[in-house]
Amino acid sequence: MLSDTHPNALWLADLYQGGAAITTDLSLSEEERVNKLHEHTAEVMGRMSPDMVIHTGGVRLATTGGMDFMRRYMKRRAGLADANVEPVQFDQILADDHYGIVHGTFRTSRGDWTWTRVGLGAWRFKDGVAVEHWELSDGPTWDEFFLAGDPDAFTGSAQEFWTRGV
Repeated sequence: MLSDTHPNALWLADLYQGGAAITTDLSLSEEERVNKLHEHTAEVMGRMSPDMVIHTGGVRLATTGGMDFMRRYMKRRAGLADANVEPVQFDQILADDHYGIVHGTFRTSRGDWTWTRVGLGAWRFKDGVAVEHWELSDGPTWDEFFLAGDPDAFTGSAQEFWTRGV
C-alpha cells in the first residue's frame, strides 16, 4: 500500500522538497546555493539506477532516455527557462516498494511567461532504487513553453531537441 512514510516516499520528499528548500533559502549566497544544490543532487542521484529511464513531459517533445540523456535533458530544460520546474506546493507524496507518486503544483518561467500547473511525477523502484520516472503534465503547453524558449526553429526529434547544445 502506498504511504507517505515508506522509505521511497521519504526519498521522494527529500528529492523534491529538499531541493526546493535550498532554492528558496534566502540566507544562502548564490555560490552557497549552487554548492548545496550540487551536493543535494549528488545525494539523491545515489538512489537512482545507473540504468534509470526517464519519460519526459510533452507531446511533440515527449521522449524516453537513460541516465546520460536525463543529465543532458535536465541541463537543456534549465537553459530554456529562467526558473525551471519549481515546486510551489505538494499535495501528496506516496510510495511503496514498487511505485511512487509526487502530486503538486509546479511553476516554470521565462521572461514574462510564468506557467503554473498541477503535475504528477510517477516513479518505479526496484530493490530500493529509482529505476524509472514519468513526467506527467499538460503536454501541449509543455511543448509550447519549451519550444518557444529555443531561439532557433526546430524540426528534429524530441531526443535531438533535448540534447541540442548540451
